[in-house]
Amino acid sequence: MSQVNVNPPGPGGPVYRDDGASAAAAGINLMAVVLIIAVIIAIAIVAWGATAGNWFGTTTTTGRGGGNTTVNVSAPAGAPANPVRSPATAPAPATAPAASR
Repeated sequence: MSQVNVNPPGPGGPVYRDDGASAAAAGINLMAVVLIIAVIIAIAIVAWGATAGNWFGTTTTTGRGGGNTTVNVSAPAGAPANPVRSPATAPAPATAPAASR
């Protein structure tokens, strides 16, 4: 039967590196992840602005159901000068009525 040693020879116990290289590597990896996320967000914003926001080129309403819409806000002929308003749209009275005893 043969014997296989899995621990390094010498003084016992695990070997630790404490030179800061792993901390620096972790910091560099974190910055790389943050940079990649920032680039993805920037691409998404530009893609949205180019399609939905119409950043590049003129805004056209062809095919969107819009177009030239004219809104007539003048009163039609024969309409009363002061239309009767419903209570929901009537302005509030300036003073409250006096309370009766």
